[in-house]
Amino acid sequence: MMALEKRQIHVLGSVVCLAAAVGVAADLLSGWSSGPGTMSSAVSLDIDSIKSIYVDKPRWTFVLGNYLAVFFLPFHMLGFFLVYQAIIPAGRRKAILFFGGACYFVAVGTGYHGTFAFVGDTIQSGDALLLRKMGDYWTAWGLALVIGYALLCLCLIALILTGRTRYPKWALFFTPPFFLLLGAAAIWLLPPEFSGIKAFIAVTGLNLPLLIFYGITWKLLSGVPLTQTLDGH
Repeated sequence: MMALEKRQIHVLGSVVCLAAAVGVAADLLSGWSSGPGTMSSAVSLDIDSIKSIYVDKPRWTFVLGNYLAVFFLPFHMLGFFLVYQAIIPAGRRKAILFFGGACYFVAVGTGYHGTFAFVGDTIQSGDALLLRKMGDYWTAWGLALVIGYALLCLCLIALILTGRTRYPKWALFFTPPFFLLLGAAAIWLLPPEFSGIKAFIAVTGLNLPLLIFYGITWKLLSGVPLTQTLDGH
């Protein structure tokens, strides 16, 4: 795979971060609620756990969220192509394997997110039999997404720890699993009256950390000395 020039990196970084931000908006439209019925994690493995969200959720929100997800989440493949550029020094074969696995994960995630509109309509229709049948594959789909995300994160951390990528060691504190841990702690510590904030953290738990990491990768690849920026110099 080709190495990118600085101008190409800026264009790709802009497109990727914009698309990832739209993905975060899709998450909020599809699963956010300020009421007592909220998602406790970024991926729901049980349809029953989201029934209270969708029973009276305006249909336009999860329909729009579905369209945004289906058409913009595939741009994550370009985001992982940026990451690929940053991990090439650790070995081209490793980088290609990581990028291939990431693209597969993006396909699984996009398909999973696209089911939320159908699940929402089914919940609001009151068809309990159909909803139970959907659970036969929906739960497995969500589990595959969780496993894929975890494996990608572990591979990314292992590659950064080799010290042979373009990521400095402090970049570990900007990787998705770090933000997932922070989010889980916040959800656990915040009192019930902050249910809206807890729901925001939970619903955006997969895409928002990726958006942040793409931004860090973009800056690194474009040659901006981030250590100076972080130190305020």
